[in-house]
Amino acid sequence: MTVNGFLFNLATVFEDFVTVALRDALASHCVMQATHHLDERDAVRVVPDLVQYAADGTPLAVADAKYKAERPEGFPDADLYQMLAYCTALNLQEGHLVYAKGTAPHGSHRVKHAGIDIHQHALDLDQAPSALLADVHVIAERLTPDRLTPRRRPAGPARARP
Repeated sequence: MTVNGFLFNLATVFEDFVTVALRDALASHCVMQATHHLDERDAVRVVPDLVQYAADGTPLAVADAKYKAERPEGFPDADLYQMLAYCTALNLQEGHLVYAKGTAPHGSHRVKHAGIDIHQHALDLDQAPSALLADVHVIAERLTPDRLTPRRRPAGPARARP
């Protein structure tokens, strides 16, 4: 018996969808998988899923997508440490983690002695594509509330690029 089919890594599909949808929702100057370094000797590489830059190259916002299940007490702590490293390397006061569905649409942690806020967003994947893209636009607005004006939300059903 012969069976044909496709095998997809859903973590990669989700991460690609979120980063492309965020990039499209934001005004400009977004780079996916931008390489930066945590240390001054450039020995420790960090590669966030999405970094938004000002026209002069200054990082404005950072986001990382995670296709993980939420634990009863919250999302994995390791993700918070990873985002803290991104914010430190990019000299940003906040970072954004985007998960596939959770118990709350948004949570936030302020890091002691660092003045860094790490936001955790949850996308409900069990909804129409237009509603999902509208939720991504809400997250995009949170990435740059006082810095830049995100593009308008789609008026009707829209197709996302994976």
